[in-house]
Amino acid sequence: YQRRVRDPKPKFLKEVFLKLLWLTFYEKLTDVIPEEFSSLLPSKPGFNHKFAEPAPENSLLNLQTKCGKALIESIKNKDEVEMMMASLEPLPDGSIDGRDLDSQFPEAKLEVVIQTILRVGCKSISHLSVALNRFRELLLQVMPNQDAKVCCLRVTFNFFETNHQLMCIMIEKYLNFQLIEPSCIVSWIFSPDMLPHFNRLYLWQMLESTICYCIKRCDRIKLELEKSKAKLKEKKDQEAVAADPDIAEKRKALTQAAEEEVGHYVKLLEDAELSQKEVFLIVVQRFIMILTDHIVRSEQESRYTQTLWFRCTRDRLRQTLVKHRREVKRYMVTLQTLLFTPEVEPKILECFTQFKGYIA
Repeated sequence: YQRRVRDPKPKFLKEVFLKLLWLTFYEKLTDVIPEEFSSLLPSKPGFNHKFAEPAPENSLLNLQTKCGKALIESIKNKDEVEMMMASLEPLPDGSIDGRDLDSQFPEAKLEVVIQTILRVGCKSISHLSVALNRFRELLLQVMPNQDAKVCCLRVTFNFFETNHQLMCIMIEKYLNFQLIEPSCIVSWIFSPDMLPHFNRLYLWQMLESTICYCIKRCDRIKLELEKSKAKLKEKKDQEAVAADPDIAEKRKALTQAAEEEVGHYVKLLEDAELSQKEVFLIVVQRFIMILTDHIVRSEQESRYTQTLWFRCTRDRLRQTLVKHRREVKRYMVTLQTLLFTPEVEPKILECFTQFKGYIA
């Protein structure tokens, strides 16, 4: 196929072929796709295990490889988390490349743990679920803060470098097992590391999964809260008609328990709605930042501003606002006050202006 790979038609075909790969075997796909399109086919799905090959002596990679083998032995022996962490003691704390992070974390240890757990669980989706559930405490120990969780996503993406379908599934697993917060995933998606993949459909699928997780979590907690309120009302009615003092005392205790349950769900809902708002604000903020940066650099270098990349990214912002308009409408004042200010580039501000007209 002679067209440039970055042209719209080849890009579209690449995404179609990648999506088809999620529905069939790689060999089957290569058989049915004409040879002239072979350069647009995705790489064969596989796993990139960093510590599978021998490493130079006296290097950090060699030390990580040895600790990885020790961790696998500890897993086979069904050791406690403390014993597993002890197998990682030879590794240094702090960042691998000496980056100045606000909050340090054991990056070398985290990389070994993530790579090892993914290697153990990569046989199937169910194996991954079992591995994450079994080693949840170990993962939480090596991911003490947001920087560590973003690093975990980076290591996971490198492991599934040619298997984007499993990477999308892993995002959902991390969320469902409450290992990584939605805001961390959004920060990673918009990080400089992901710029080469920024307009790939699998990246947008990860973002959409993260947003939908927040929305569904709020909806689920609201439903449980309504059930709890109905249960509380029932208990109060039963307490009010109790004639016997002993029965009244028991029903009072049941009413107090129901009130505590309502309070629990109210707190959960407040936290979930706060997290959802944070996610939407971060998403919009990062869109504005990355689009603004593109415009500024293009003008400085006297290049055409509205490239295919710019139009696709701006349209993704539009799509996010429109698709989730029910939630976004609740944050309109905050968006207009903090993000879509008059100082924002008109080409970007146009998206918000059109959205306000759409929901009016």
